[in-house]
Amino acid sequence: MNPDQSFEQDYLTGLANRRALYEYYSQIDASTMIHAMFLDIDNFKRVNDIYGHSMGDKLLIAVSKLLQDHTRGFTSRIGGDEYVVLLDGSLTQPQVEGIAGNLLSSVQEIDFRKDILSLISLSIGIVMEQPVSQNLDDVLTKCDAAMYQAKYNGKNQFAVYKSYDKTLEINRHIELEMDDTLKNGEFVVYFQPKVNMVSSELVGAEALARWIHPVDGIRPPAAFIPLFEKNGFISQLDLYMFEETCRIKSTWKGTKYEHIPISINMSRLHLYNQAYPDQLVEIAGRYQIPTNELELEVTESIFLKDSTELIRMINQLQDRGFMISIDDFGSGFSALNLLKDLNANTIKLDREFLSDSSNSTRGKKIIRNVIALCLDLKMDVVTEGIETKDQIDFITRCGCQIGQGYYYAKPLCEKDFVTFAEEYLTNIRDSFVFHLDGDLQSEDGSREGLFCGDQPVTYGPGIFKDSKSLSFPGGAMEENTLELPPDCIVNDSFAISLWLYPEELYQWTAAMYVKFETGFFGIIPYSWEGHCDFRLRDSKEVTGWYDAAAVQLHAGTWWHVSASYNARTETLIAFINGEVVSVLENVPTNRYVKRIMLGGDVFQPSFVGRICEVELYNEAKDYEFMADLHQEYVTRKDFTALQLDDPIY
Repeated sequence: MNPDQSFEQDYLTGLANRRALYEYYSQIDASTMIHAMFLDIDNFKRVNDIYGHSMGDKLLIAVSKLLQDHTRGFTSRIGGDEYVVLLDGSLTQPQVEGIAGNLLSSVQEIDFRKDILSLISLSIGIVMEQPVSQNLDDVLTKCDAAMYQAKYNGKNQFAVYKSYDKTLEINRHIELEMDDTLKNGEFVVYFQPKVNMVSSELVGAEALARWIHPVDGIRPPAAFIPLFEKNGFISQLDLYMFEETCRIKSTWKGTKYEHIPISINMSRLHLYNQAYPDQLVEIAGRYQIPTNELELEVTESIFLKDSTELIRMINQLQDRGFMISIDDFGSGFSALNLLKDLNANTIKLDREFLSDSSNSTRGKKIIRNVIALCLDLKMDVVTEGIETKDQIDFITRCGCQIGQGYYYAKPLCEKDFVTFAEEYLTNIRDSFVFHLDGDLQSEDGSREGLFCGDQPVTYGPGIFKDSKSLSFPGGAMEENTLELPPDCIVNDSFAISLWLYPEELYQWTAAMYVKFETGFFGIIPYSWEGHCDFRLRDSKEVTGWYDAAAVQLHAGTWWHVSASYNARTETLIAFINGEVVSVLENVPTNRYVKRIMLGGDVFQPSFVGRICEVELYNEAKDYEFMADLHQEYVTRKDFTALQLDDPIY
């Protein structure tokens, strides 16, 4: 077949263009049989991104010449890096496959830069023995489907369409049904909970589309989402799901889960819709849903193809108050560039990344450092695919608190999700509380302290009538101290509250000491000029000493001492008796708690006095919370600290 040179040519390569292909096809006798190839250059976008569009154009010209020299058919470039070749129908299938195989091997031998050739390959879809009497679009649809099968199989290969007739037939049937699905209400919102793995608190959910087909029942997302992405229907479905989520969320007003943030998936097709951000704002406003309670999830793979558009769209969405989450993080090779370029609010670790990497020491270190990097960038981290308690223990030790997976719940219909929310918002373990009122156990019985020293455990009067407090007799470094389980604090942000009664004050003796992997935090009742000091040490820096000096504490008096560290803002706030006494900014984040010690540290002789009502929080607490907490103590009818010597109120 020789193309008529009067047909329109592609401006860059000189090949026939899409219009020329259709005109040529229309002039072939309808009784003729042809074969067709659909070719795509693998990783072509990477060439453009790394070497520039000028080099990409040169590559297109070189590949075009290769096709002209090796195919002996009508060759056309129909757009971008996609080509279609029509072959004589008299060729046998082995001959056609031989042409395809020759192209796959020859592309590495063209006269071009070897570093670029090492990046690329071809994926080829073939459809055999097609009568020209059928529509060319049908022919192209078949070989396009085969080409994508070749890509799915690993690229740098060809696939013959006839093996995929059934899939195409199913997809065509779905496309005939899809336009009526939204108005018929066949798509419903299911919610998969996101849970704080430390406190077992429900902290959010992901909205997922479920197709309830009137005949087939629930159709799995894998059966329709890829097709909808390809044919563009996903844009309508996304907006429908967003509005349905807002509608459902509006029915929760007045409930305790009213403000639970919900994440909704966003297709890459929206990146080119300039009106998309304002469409979402209008829908959220119609249902009176604050935009900061709605999170848009974009997959990591979008970054590979549409990084510029993605960054622009994310900025516009965040300007309107929406949260942004990067889904399936770790599933591709763009992770570090993505973290550098995208100002996302949340990173979701891909389930395969978790399962593949957590089976080796090296893999575990990678997960731990990826989480640390995200947290250093002030991004929240959600781990997907949580299925076992061992995974929870490992991931929380790495610093990630939020999990999503079948361990907690599969995606739930609205009714079941509300039931889940009622339970998980009722039984929230907000902190670990050690009353030290005659025993060393936490309030919920899940943790127990260990007294270390040569003296027996003794108790003195506490802050409430008939209550006790743990006595610390003093001693050498680390002697006669109480070790609390280090997993009581697993988050980068934390808060601590305790009541202490110094009987003797020794300079730089700590009442509490928290050892991190690369530093420590200490509460020191008597330091510079007699002031109480809240000290945070970053041992990664020689000058990494951060001291929040407070008021003077006196012996023989009960003091309510509290501190809060916010890793996102890098701020340390110190409280005495519910009042702010010091604020320290730009304090680096320490993580991975190794020890929690009451009554001393590893530097100075031990504390002499009593301690009780120790509360450890895995989140920062604000001024109002600490003031209210203090009032809860002192307004109790059985509060007796006022009756002790030298009252402080």
